[in-house]
Amino acid sequence: MRNFDPFLTLMDSAQAFHFENIDGVYAACVAGRIVTHTDEDEFSKNYFDDFRDYDALLHSELDEKTRLAVSSLPGLRVLNQPAWEALLAFILSANNNVKRIRLSVKLLNEKYGYVRTFNGHTLYGFPSPETLSKLTDTELQKEIRCGYRAKYLIETAKMILDGFSLEELREAPYEIARKRLMELSGVGGKVADCVALFGLGHTSAFPVDVWVKRLMANWYGVEGNPEFVRKEARRIFGENCGIYQQSLFHAARTGIIEV
Repeated sequence: MRNFDPFLTLMDSAQAFHFENIDGVYAACVAGRIVTHTDEDEFSKNYFDDFRDYDALLHSELDEKTRLAVSSLPGLRVLNQPAWEALLAFILSANNNVKRIRLSVKLLNEKYGYVRTFNGHTLYGFPSPETLSKLTDTELQKEIRCGYRAKYLIETAKMILDGFSLEELREAPYEIARKRLMELSGVGGKVADCVALFGLGHTSAFPVDVWVKRLMANWYGVEGNPEFVRKEARRIFGENCGIYQQSLFHAARTGIIEV
């Protein structure tokens, strides 16, 4: 298994947006508890994807360029986040940059989430569907500066309370899970793939953003709409295409590789 790089994975790779560096320890509220990158309990190990053999993935049959991207990020892992938390974060991520996503998540959690303490510092977790469902678009927009996304958060919270089960989608086939996620308010194809990959453990999900689309066109000659690109990516990279996507995306976004 590759070494775990907590800064890269938790702070810099745009898959989680609420971790903080507290005296050299990366910590956040996750599913009602404090999780730090130094934890060794089973919950934390699963969250940090500690049970996956990343070395085996690196040494599988990859083309030279993909191997370069993956090997250049030896501490990167794909998190197994609670589905509800991933859903909220990635609804806020739509048409947004990382800095603004982190701010929106921070404000959302501080205003409406729960509170825990770690080493004398206050940390905030994601609000429940019950809490969000009672808000109005106007007050949520004002409090967390998320614009039109406020409506999506509230409507999705109400759908969850009305019986939409995220956990059932964990065991569903990927394509079915993705289709069901897109029934939620504010969830298009890319957000659905992010939630499927980071919140439901579907490593066949391949989120396509501007960086990934450019990379797939220039490296593999795969051009077209995101639906076509993600299907071709699964053909090229196989069932774990989402794991490779995270390395490709980060390496392209940060200039480690040229696209």
